[in-house]
Amino acid sequence: MGKFGVGIGDDFPIDEGKPRDTAPPGTDSDYEKEREEWQKRREEWRKQRDEWREKRRQWRDEWRKKRREFREEMRARYGSDFDDDDHWRWHSDPQHLFRILGILALIVVTIMIFSHIYILFGLIVLAGLYFAYRGGFDHFDYPHMSAPPRPKPPAPPADTPKV
Repeated sequence: MGKFGVGIGDDFPIDEGKPRDTAPPGTDSDYEKEREEWQKRREEWRKQRDEWREKRRQWRDEWRKKRREFREEMRARYGSDFDDDDHWRWHSDPQHLFRILGILALIVVTIMIFSHIYILFGLIVLAGLYFAYRGGFDHFDYPHMSAPPRPKPPAPPADTPKV
């Protein structure tokens, strides 16, 4: 059904909207009751939150106290050898750095070898053929496929003078 030809009062009355509250304004309505309940829940939540914060603060203080006691005990026992603040000092030692880099290099080379195994195998075969040829073995010199030997060029006549 379209809106053409429909007046304001016919099918779409202007005064019929949302139903109004039956309670007159300013009295104790449901809204005010809900607000009071919400404020009670809010206060309970804030009390519980404050209790949690207090417990967390107590736990933190307790752990800090235990940590301080442990550090004092270790310093009393080991003296200057115990330095908890310098726990990253092994990074300054180049031996550790070179060992770590060496291990990483071995891992990278191993991965490269296994990922390019066919190329490396082909290079090894080509190197073997090259060194075999240099050693005197001609793998292309098959007797049944070889060309007839070339004739030697004729020798120059003996009576021609050398220049």
